[in-house]
Amino acid sequence: MAATPLPYRRHFVQAGGEWNRLESYMRTLAAILIMTTPTIGHAGTQYWEYGDWQVIVEIVDTGQDLRVNCTALTGGDGDPSLRIEVSNGDAGPPNFYPNPTLKDVVIRGYPTQLKEGQHVVFKVDDGTKVSGSVISGSDENGFPWVVAEPNQKDSLRLLQAMQRSNQVSFIVEGKPFCFNASLAGFTASYGKIAEQCEFPTVGIIE
Repeated sequence: MAATPLPYRRHFVQAGGEWNRLESYMRTLAAILIMTTPTIGHAGTQYWEYGDWQVIVEIVDTGQDLRVNCTALTGGDGDPSLRIEVSNGDAGPPNFYPNPTLKDVVIRGYPTQLKEGQHVVFKVDDGTKVSGSVISGSDENGFPWVVAEPNQKDSLRLLQAMQRSNQVSFIVEGKPFCFNASLAGFTASYGKIAEQCEFPTVGIIE
């Protein structure tokens, strides 16, 4: 016995092809929406290693342009890290220099080694000392993080000292911190993020 057509299907068949015309219209409308709706996606990520430093460059398609996010860091893998994070949309040198930061990220339920509001001194082994403070938050996965950030007015002086030195140590509330940052590979890493995020190295790498 032949199956009885469903009522809504019979209606369009009897209407002389209206069903097919409706399906065609819906496909066209969907295609237009896909082409005109902004999307955000990752266009690619690249990695480099220079001595004890790593460079990570992430290209993100915002739907309006390609945003380039550049990170140079040493440490991590369970330890805190000294890092510089910039974007090609940021103001750059010589008016605004990237600010090195000490960052610690832990899994949920575990305490960070740094605490909000603590006073931190970045001590470079050429004798340069720069003061900063700690801020805290959590990432999109709920993992808590803390960042010790020097005063922005001291960023150029700190970068110049890092370029000519071997190590940065940290003093938290007057006591030595458990992490020291190697500067082997820093200059090459700084040059790479400057190249990728398109800002001049003036004042740091001549």
